[in-house]
Amino acid sequence: MDSQTKKTIAVGALTGAVVGAGLAVLTAPQQGPKVRAKLADVADKVKEKGTLLNERGLELAEKSQEVAEVIKESLGVIKELKTEATTATQDIKSEIQSLKS
Repeated sequence: MDSQTKKTIAVGALTGAVVGAGLAVLTAPQQGPKVRAKLADVADKVKEKGTLLNERGLELAEKSQEVAEVIKESLGVIKELKTEATTATQDIKSEIQSLKS
């Protein structure tokens, strides 16, 4: 999953949380001032969590990139080892053939 997709998911989750929290507060049976105070409270919490979510998402994206690089390097080493093993096998077969002759 690329970083753009992760950002889109994070924004979608945050938007869903804001909308859901807003609807929950607005549909609760309370008086106007209490609703506004509670909505402001929820907005502050969402803002705080949104920042944390964004930071964690960026950290995860960075770690994912590091893991992808390690995997790419590992694949390169494995390909080299395969090539060397194939060459060594062919050399051994040739040596065995020459010893039989």
